[in-house]
Amino acid sequence: MSEPMLSVENLSVSFGGLVALDKVSFNVEPGQIHGIIGPNGAGKSTLFNAISGLVPSAGRVCLAGLDVTGLPPHARPGHGIMRTFQSLQLVASMTVLENILVGVVGRRNAGDRFRKEMKNPFSSANERENLEEAYEIAEVLGLTRLIYKTVDLLTFKEQRFVEIGRALISRPKLVMLDEPAAGLAGPEIDELRDLLLQLQEQKGFAMLLVEHVMSLVKQVCRTVTVLEYGAVIADGPAAEVLSNPRVIKAYLGEEGYA
Repeated sequence: MSEPMLSVENLSVSFGGLVALDKVSFNVEPGQIHGIIGPNGAGKSTLFNAISGLVPSAGRVCLAGLDVTGLPPHARPGHGIMRTFQSLQLVASMTVLENILVGVVGRRNAGDRFRKEMKNPFSSANERENLEEAYEIAEVLGLTRLIYKTVDLLTFKEQRFVEIGRALISRPKLVMLDEPAAGLAGPEIDELRDLLLQLQEQKGFAMLLVEHVMSLVKQVCRTVTVLEYGAVIADGPAAEVLSNPRVIKAYLGEEGYA
């Protein structure tokens, strides 16, 4: 059996007397899309922040066997963890190409080279390679015709895809997607579904997906973890978890999901 790409062990987060995560454990296998679902306030965003190192936590987070629990947030991308956010984190005045290229610095560990590229990420000896990779990513995302447009001129869906592109160019081992379907219409969600499945097949990295659109979760996730009040109430194959009576009662509703 292969080593998990992500292993979360007894991850706990407290804010004062409030327990936001209570000994959460699950694994994400290499090349797998793993869903995280649960009602509002279940701890999904806190989980993402803990894995990213943005909030103090107890327990362990391991990436491909490497314990990254003690690493600061800025060091984790250099080990292969990249994420998107519910609210877009793009630079509106920069082009699609420039926003994607920002993710290049995620490939660097802290040090002189990292700081130098942070000051001017487009002047490195690998500039041509970075540009070629950015163009390839833009093509995969269907953004080639927009590559020199500033992102403030793009549709919301296109901006979402640019943010995914910025994560891709970091050459991640794990991409964490925080509600990527939020704000998208039906046909756009279908495009997102096709993109995620394409990336899984072509790129091979693991994905952790927080999502409320259950049709998307059902179509792309092989396994799912369900949180309620900061604790895991179900974890396993998607079909099994999404038909679990406790999950239906706690989150999906008596009618289940579409």
